[in-house]
Amino acid sequence: MQIHPELAALLEQFKDAPAMDFNTMPMPEIRKLMDHMELPPGDLPMHELRELRIPVAEHSVAARLYRPTADRAAPVMLFFHGGGWCFGTMDTHDNLCRHLARITGMNVVSVDYRLAPEHVFPAALDDAYAATRWVAAHASELCCDAGQLCVAGDSAGGNLAIATCLRAKQDGWNGIRQQLLFYPVCDAGMDAPSHALYGQMPFLTRDGMAAMWRHYHPVTPVHTLASVMQHPDVAGLPPAVLVTAELDILRDEGEAFARRLQQAGVRVSTLRAEGMLHGFANFSTLVPAVAALVEEACARLQTAPRTARA
Repeated sequence: MQIHPELAALLEQFKDAPAMDFNTMPMPEIRKLMDHMELPPGDLPMHELRELRIPVAEHSVAARLYRPTADRAAPVMLFFHGGGWCFGTMDTHDNLCRHLARITGMNVVSVDYRLAPEHVFPAALDDAYAATRWVAAHASELCCDAGQLCVAGDSAGGNLAIATCLRAKQDGWNGIRQQLLFYPVCDAGMDAPSHALYGQMPFLTRDGMAAMWRHYHPVTPVHTLASVMQHPDVAGLPPAVLVTAELDILRDEGEAFARRLQQAGVRVSTLRAEGMLHGFANFSTLVPAVAALVEEACARLQTAPRTARA
């Protein structure tokens, strides 16, 4: 078990960070601590940065459009940030969204969905799915090509991306062309071997993940649009690029979900990031080895257009 030396060097910056107990600390206090750990901004200018409000039922959610080029009809990526459905913001993932836009040439729309425990399942999913449908319907206003729509996310955001595809399938909507998933949360059972192997690693412990599941989905049984590994039918989902981290408790459940997709006939490209920890993609503008991994994942995305229905 060896952390990649470039990532290990960066970890030194966090050695004095205050400990966070997800079982006892109030979530607003945890969020405040997280705010003080924001990464320095990456030097990745955009052609346009636009703040949006997306209507969802009786409320609205904030979103941010990143346009890397002047292309009037660029492919579009909906991005859902990680943070165990409980914390994280558009700002915590600003660097990563800018980098994804620059690497892919896609317009990226980062969605500030509602957080638990104030808003339990399915609030975050409702926001993610509604935002995806709204972007598809308003693509021309956003200089986006709705026929090349990708959903993406890291950790809990990856879970929301998968669940958004499942919700679209239930609705008979074929507007999502592909998925980009960084170490997604897939299984509320938390019984894969990697949970025992890496349960005390930095950035995500087994106890922390268990607490976030309780915040997000406090009742049992866990719905299969939350614990997607238990969903009865994953056939017909969009092609996926699924990235796991070698030293992450979520590694094995993510790779097991990838196999489940493949068995159902879904095209999946998997990438295990050797020596990396949970959350590594957030350091893509700071760590060359991480940048290379994120670029490799993006290079595996499909490029051929497909007509989508908004």
